[in-house]
Amino acid sequence: MALENQAAGPLDTPNEKPARRTRRTQSERSSDTRKRVCMATLQALTEIGYERISTQEIAKRAHVSRGALTHQFPTRNELIVAAFEYLIQSWEYDWPFDDTQGHPKMQTDELIDVLWDKLFAPDTYMAALELMLAARLDDDLGINLRNAMSRWTTKRDNIIAEILGVTQDCEQTRTFIQINLCMLRGLAVHKSFDSEPDAARKMLDQWKEILRELSKSGQFLR
Repeated sequence: MALENQAAGPLDTPNEKPARRTRRTQSERSSDTRKRVCMATLQALTEIGYERISTQEIAKRAHVSRGALTHQFPTRNELIVAAFEYLIQSWEYDWPFDDTQGHPKMQTDELIDVLWDKLFAPDTYMAALELMLAARLDDDLGINLRNAMSRWTTKRDNIIAEILGVTQDCEQTRTFIQINLCMLRGLAVHKSFDSEPDAARKMLDQWKEILRELSKSGQFLR
């Protein structure tokens, strides 16, 4: 169930109660509840994982009643899908993926930094990974999650190619983009359990150096 008319700001923490507003419409109250519930779901996915979350846990984190939660999301699966779509929207409406801001041109090593900072380094990416794994195991939930992911990854990869000044008509280009995304995905997982706070950044810098050296051969994207 897609979210409608959501603000395209950064993901806030659900524990922050909204400021008091007078004469809010029913639509505004409903939108606020959906946003808080989605943020609480992502927080719970990050902190305790998909297998342990429940509607009761989400309601508690979002500071809403069970009735208010189930009114917006009658089933757990609808809640999970809505939270995933909320996360994807936060990526889509942020630079450099926001179509309204235009897409910059970058070298590969510059783009790696942007992708890491915007998509893979934030804790919420672990929520996305939890749901990617859930999509493999739950057919009913998986169909909707895979559909949302497919729409996002198509847009993401096209914009990455545009930023790099290439097209995806070439198989080598498509492979090159996916290699870098897989590296960042793996680094995000490693970061989640590595006790050394700077380890991920050091490995990222080493990867960028490898890319710069490879680009000198003229056989890889610059």
